[in-house]
Amino acid sequence: MKILITGGSGFIGTSLIDKLIKLGYEVANYDTLINFINNPKYYKTALKFRKKIFKKPTFNFKGSILDKKKLRSIFKIFKPEVVVHLAGLPMARPPVEHLSHMVPINLDGSLNVLAEFEESNTTKKIIYVSSSMAYGHFTQNPQPEDFVLKPTNLYGATKAAGEYFVKLSNKEWVILRPTSVYGFTDCANRVSQLLIDAALQKKSAWVVRGESLDFSYLEDVVDGFVKAITHSKAVFQTFNISRGESRHAVEFAEIVKKYFPKFKYEVKKPTNQQVYRGALDISKAKSLLGFSPKYSIEDGIEETLNLMKKHQWHKHAYSY
Repeated sequence: MKILITGGSGFIGTSLIDKLIKLGYEVANYDTLINFINNPKYYKTALKFRKKIFKKPTFNFKGSILDKKKLRSIFKIFKPEVVVHLAGLPMARPPVEHLSHMVPINLDGSLNVLAEFEESNTTKKIIYVSSSMAYGHFTQNPQPEDFVLKPTNLYGATKAAGEYFVKLSNKEWVILRPTSVYGFTDCANRVSQLLIDAALQKKSAWVVRGESLDFSYLEDVVDGFVKAITHSKAVFQTFNISRGESRHAVEFAEIVKKYFPKFKYEVKKPTNQQVYRGALDISKAKSLLGFSPKYSIEDGIEETLNLMKKHQWHKHAYSY
């Protein structure tokens, strides 16, 4: 099977490509390599280690999903049977200067990918990667997939809109909703990454009081993605892909503190921008796909820190 990954140089994409190649699939990557965190050195370090650790795709194309002509040429050159659409602005609260890019990249770009998917004679299936942010505030714990989407921010709205357009397709589709993914080489300013970075740099950090998240280790999420890509029962279905367990951000910080006893963090009140979440209901992915996440946050944090130590992350990422 030939699989095209948009955003394949990213945190999830790189690991996903590696797993698919090891399983014998022919994989192409299409990525524009944009640094959204306004920290070029940190971003370049993440890219460097992703290239070092993970296997390279068969084809590596550089380009934007906003470039319709380039995108069309990739589909014609590679002739994928499946496209996994991961490319996008990967954070709910990007730096102000990137906020105006949210709709063009996450929605218009997704529509471009979907258009090429529809036009392609070889591409039979699209995997659209959405987000738990599409739900808005969780109303159940765990939150099931059949909830009417009510996003409360621009990121969630663009992801939710993309889902509706994907469902209009007459070709095969699968929608995935991951959440709070963490692990080595993450650089999207998620709370998990910021806490670990602060501890390694001997700096203080903060968490939101009462914030509860379904922290999902990268390897588990990638395993869920692979099952959704390859399993026949995944077609025309939407899946939550996560640990399936609600843990407080304070708990994550306390586990980090066990490794760095001098690490200090502040607990702040939630703002009016806070999106209240919790665990995702992953029973559907378990029953239809055989998805079975293995990493608790205790295990995932230990694994992340071991990889950081092994690759001497602190000597490369924080020397600025």
